[in-house]
Amino acid sequence: MRFFLPFIVLVLIHHFLLAPLIRKKLPLYIGLTMALLVLFGIWSFSPFSRPNGAPPFPEDKEMMPPPPSLDGRGPVPQGRRGPISPEVTRLFVGILLIGVDLGAFFYVDSRRKERRMKELEAENTKQRLESLRYQINPHFFMNTLNNIHALVDIDPEKAKESIEEFSKMMRILLYEGDAPTIPLERELGFIEHFISLMRLRYTEDALRIETIFPEEKGGAVVPPLVMASFVENAFKHGVSYAEESFIRVKVELQDGKVVFHCANSSHPAEGDDRHGIGLENIKKRLTLLYGKSYTLSIDEDGGRYDVLLAVPDQTVFQVS
Repeated sequence: MRFFLPFIVLVLIHHFLLAPLIRKKLPLYIGLTMALLVLFGIWSFSPFSRPNGAPPFPEDKEMMPPPPSLDGRGPVPQGRRGPISPEVTRLFVGILLIGVDLGAFFYVDSRRKERRMKELEAENTKQRLESLRYQINPHFFMNTLNNIHALVDIDPEKAKESIEEFSKMMRILLYEGDAPTIPLERELGFIEHFISLMRLRYTEDALRIETIFPEEKGGAVVPPLVMASFVENAFKHGVSYAEESFIRVKVELQDGKVVFHCANSSHPAEGDDRHGIGLENIKKRLTLLYGKSYTLSIDEDGGRYDVLLAVPDQTVFQVS
């Protein structure tokens, strides 16, 4: 153990005292490392590096037997060097240990920085998602409150029912809305409450509403209010009191994806903009969460408006 102790001390001094200097004080690191190796070399050639302080070679050179030649039949030819001495070997091992430790230091340091960068990226993504959500939610609820306000004068009883449905929607958001994703079951429940609220404004003859939701959700998760925003948009731009209107919402699970399809009749009022801040923020949220692993297709053809959204049933980019 006494023989290996200097090697252990050499590595510990380099790893904890000298290696941290290489980033900011490279000349100081080089100077101190060279000094450390000089001290280690002095130890390597000192009697303390040999077991029991034995000399490196026999003291009486005349008593030394002549070294055999390579074929064992004569002395070593003139000029041929013998094996490397133990002192040089110890010094070489010390230098090698310094190199290995330096490589390990850079590897651990790079992994630490990579982990820190991922933490910062996740935190930044979380903040951006919250910012986008705070922009979408007021936009969504402003339209919902406008719908309730329109019912107050027309039918006070329906307005009360609307407020009750609205409170159920708010309850879901209060408990689930802070997360980047929520269970699919929660999002569909939110949509059902919203549709129930909107049914109070229209007769079945004026508006045909069809919903198809999966019975088994399979633990799938989706971003909150994304699908609901498209449904809200369908009511806002797809319903007319003067013409027959329809809204069809279908959600299904296919091959590890949640597929959302919303189709509605198109009756936009003059000056309406379907591609406003809500849609742009939805696209940004989807990109932050899924990168290129999602599909969003919007097709507007004459009197019909179709939205197809497919996202992985689990979050691709985990936001901590």
